[in-house]
Amino acid sequence: MNKLKNKILFFYSAITLLTFVYPARAVEIFSRDSEHRGVVEFAPYLIYPENRIGNGIYLEKKLLGSHPQRVIINIVNVNGTDNHIYLYRGLKGVFGLDIVKNNTGEDVRFWQVDPEFYQYSNRTSGTRRVFRIFKDRIIPLLPNLRTGSGVTTSKTHAVFYHISNSKNVTSVNQNGQESTNRIYTFRLHVIKRDLEGLVSLYDIPIKDANYLLKLDWENKHSVSYKLSNSKKYTIDLRKHAPSLF
Repeated sequence: MNKLKNKILFFYSAITLLTFVYPARAVEIFSRDSEHRGVVEFAPYLIYPENRIGNGIYLEKKLLGSHPQRVIINIVNVNGTDNHIYLYRGLKGVFGLDIVKNNTGEDVRFWQVDPEFYQYSNRTSGTRRVFRIFKDRIIPLLPNLRTGSGVTTSKTHAVFYHISNSKNVTSVNQNGQESTNRIYTFRLHVIKRDLEGLVSLYDIPIKDANYLLKLDWENKHSVSYKLSNSKKYTIDLRKHAPSLF
């Protein structure tokens, strides 16, 4: 009995909250059935109403975002930031991701690599991350990393990297002159589209003076990369992630 009272109280409180925050939407009358529960909680977020075009995302009694031609389904925080990524379904039933940015003036960008993979970049803080849509869910890939980037995809797989280490390296040329450069170490991560997880390649330490690494698919199982000295290398992923091929 107490559980029922708590649920009723929560629903009433949520509707009151939404009416106060966004009266133009709340005064609409939405029918409720097995596919429309009204307020949906994804702590600390609320979505109202469920499975309706033009519904909204709320956080701490404030409307974060809404779109008249989208059904917002879920939302996650970009770890360590005040930005948020939400999953939506468009009018034609196609799923996509979009961003709700903070208003701090940071140079934040979010873009689609293909229908399944998206990249996030904050040039102010240097943070980069990768997001994926998998089985109608948002999957933040390695969300605790700050340098996930470089997504390249094929019909069956995807590869991206993060910077696992960086340090200053001093070298001496033929004339005895010393020079110091920042050297970055990259770790690759491989995904098979029909699986949720990924395989991290610990046995391929790629090092370069450039903090960006360009990856390209050569065929169904090999990717290549070119270093800042113009040397090109090709990796047969079957040798390093055989469970995905």
